[in-house]
Amino acid sequence: MKTLKHVLRETCFQIQECLSSQDCPGIQDILSSKLPGLGAILSSARQFEWQIIQAPDVQKEKTVIVERYETLSAEIAEVVVAQIRSKPNSCFGLPTGNSPLGCYKLLADWSKNNQVDWSQTRCFQLDEYVEADESITFQHFLQSNLYQYTNVAPENKFNPGGCDDYDALIESKGGLDLTILGLGTNGHIAFNEPGTPLESWTHSIWLTESTRKANQSYFAAGTTVPYRAVTMGIRTILNSKKLILIASGAHKKGILEKALLGSVDPNIPASYLSLHAHVTVLTDFEF
Repeated sequence: MKTLKHVLRETCFQIQECLSSQDCPGIQDILSSKLPGLGAILSSARQFEWQIIQAPDVQKEKTVIVERYETLSAEIAEVVVAQIRSKPNSCFGLPTGNSPLGCYKLLADWSKNNQVDWSQTRCFQLDEYVEADESITFQHFLQSNLYQYTNVAPENKFNPGGCDDYDALIESKGGLDLTILGLGTNGHIAFNEPGTPLESWTHSIWLTESTRKANQSYFAAGTTVPYRAVTMGIRTILNSKKLILIASGAHKKGILEKALLGSVDPNIPASYLSLHAHVTVLTDFEF
């Protein structure tokens, strides 16, 4: 059951999203003329939300700094294997991109040697492009870099792009046990771009230009990076029992410091992770 705080928080963000919608230009002016106190109400709601997310009673992250990317990858792979062995039907939230590639390579090698049994696991992609050719989808990425080397059952590979209610599906499987996240250069986690509200569930979004530019290297020359995606929301991610954040490469140092050492800020989505009790941050640089 949702608490009053949750209801107020959700309502506040739903109103804000409606007012900022590109599909309804001018709606804020229209509503404000009909409801002169609307601005003050929203301001109070935003202040209330900020007070909620600044709650101090949450355990801080565990940060592990290693010297090499290979060591970082091995650390994560070992956590995944330990999770499977302790709970064979574990539910995983899995990322794509460069950050997890080393981990996936190790897991693939171990799986080919029958050292890991994925047969009962359930694997949930964090996100997926909208209207993209199959060869550039994240589903294809996971199939090519991990799934094809394991015995994950086809019916246990889940994609947010092909599901009407991803959050209900996750809940029906018992919830996420371990979710692995990469860190975007603008602070995004999954495809939750700056400004994403705390009480966001799986949703479709327009990608920022900085994210599209950062992802251009994954595409062949002349290929347009998709403009839209579907992603697990912040609340979806925070509902995972355990989280791992990968911050690989010194170019992530600045944004990682803001996310871990600053206050919770919707413009740095990774900062929401400080609200979770079981987060491990792995980096291959000092900060």
